[in-house]
Amino acid sequence: MCEFTVILEENNEKKEICGNVVKARQKDGTVIIVDASGSRIKVDRATIEVVDTLMQQLVLKTS
Repeated sequence: MCEFTVILEENNEKKEICGNVVKARQKDGTVIIVDASGSRIKVDRATIEVVDTLMQQLVLKTS
């Protein structure tokens, strides 16, 4: 299974916010990410910027 590490880019700084992510959905300015154990994290005012399967990274950016 392909699991992603989520990187949040905020104020030109990048930080890892979670790993083992299997699902991400963007709705109404919020990104909802779900990890392999089923835990959900909401990131408000965010957009999905990059999905990189080779690096197994999902990059979010806040506005």
